Amino acid sequence: MVFPLRSTVAFVATFWLALALGFAPVAYCGPESELLERVNAIRGAEKLIPLAPSDELAAVALAHARDMARQGYFAHLDRDGRSPLDRVNAAGVSGFALLAENLGTSNASGERLSLIVSAWLDSHDHRENLLNPAFNTSGIGIVRTPEGHTIAVQLYASF
Repeated sequence: MVFPLRSTVAFVATFWLALALGFAPVAYCGPESELLERVNAIRGAEKLIPLAPSDELAAVALAHARDMARQGYFAHLDRDGRSPLDRVNAAGVSGFALLAENLGTSNASGERLSLIVSAWLDSHDHRENLLNPAFNTSGIGIVRTPEGHTIAVQLYASF
């Protein structure tokens, strides 16, 4: 199979950047897959297209979730003041027209992802991101802290 040079170069650059930053491309399984299914079910009920998973965006989301867990903060701006757009650009992800990020956390027992999605739906800005018809792609990273908190980061993009 022949791959376009630009796509191959972008993949290789992203893969090596991911390895250099200490994380590998993320496969959608486990809690990331479950969260994407929940979000896409909500979008489907609103007659919106499902979000396609992106390993590139997932790697950026997971790195931010890990950084928040490691450094003990919860914010869209990281400790160095970088925004979601800054982090996505630094990872070499390009070609998108629109980008947004939802953050969620829960330390409740039971259905943590359900609680996070419910909180997003109850928040105007998070709901706008989740139900934005322009978005067609998503990257998700989820971590559990040693204290038992679940931190979820979902990036939304339109390509």
